[in-house]
Amino acid sequence: MKKIHPKGFFITGTDTGVGKTIVTAALLSLLRKSDVDAGVMKPVETGVDPRNGHIGESDAEFLMQTGGIKDAMEDVSPYRFKLAAAPYLAAQSEGRRIDKETILKSFQSLTQKYRVILVEGVGGILAPVTPDYLVIDLALDMGLPLIVVSRPGLGTINHTLLALQAARSKGLKVTGVIFNHLHSEEDRFIADSNRDFIREKGKTSVLGEIPYIPQVSPRSFDAKLVESLEDSVDLKFLIEEVSRPVTD
Repeated sequence: MKKIHPKGFFITGTDTGVGKTIVTAALLSLLRKSDVDAGVMKPVETGVDPRNGHIGESDAEFLMQTGGIKDAMEDVSPYRFKLAAAPYLAAQSEGRRIDKETILKSFQSLTQKYRVILVEGVGGILAPVTPDYLVIDLALDMGLPLIVVSRPGLGTINHTLLALQAARSKGLKVTGVIFNHLHSEEDRFIADSNRDFIREKGKTSVLGEIPYIPQVSPRSFDAKLVESLEDSVDLKFLIEEVSRPVTD
């Protein structure tokens, strides 16, 4: 396959359920508001029935509706499985096999269409796509730097530092961490202390925090919310990052 130099970010999480889709939708909305031509990809999705699924179940459809994206689902999300499990296990349950080249071909197609591509991973960074191919390997093959989505509260220090360590051990560039608030009431002292500790000990940038968003849907990301997010995420830094020249 021809070597490509994609612009964008691979958005992973400390674990499943941390809010990668919410953060990806927020970044997509912010980039588009800033007139950055951004596309999205969810290479593998589990826990959704491709035949009878609806927007509340599908991360890929959620992102496409949020961004008004009309790309073919086969490119945005080449593999979709009903079982809510690790990708390789979900594929196995349907007698199917995930081929990384299929994913990379769709990824390459999308990089030709957009200035910036946001790829949302599945599960955590070490989740298995196949028995011998992990999410971290996919990020490496795509050549995208990581944004790590973390919870702000109890347990996040251990999970986040482990994710950063795993990424760097493979030679992945980490752009930074974004904290996603999943609850309306969280201890501010703990959240602030965790953020500062992770910034210092993880030697990473904290790119911002996504506030709690009640009743999340594509309609949640309206002009009012997106405007408020401009004060929550260091968008200027992210745009500068994707504007840098890429070298081999």
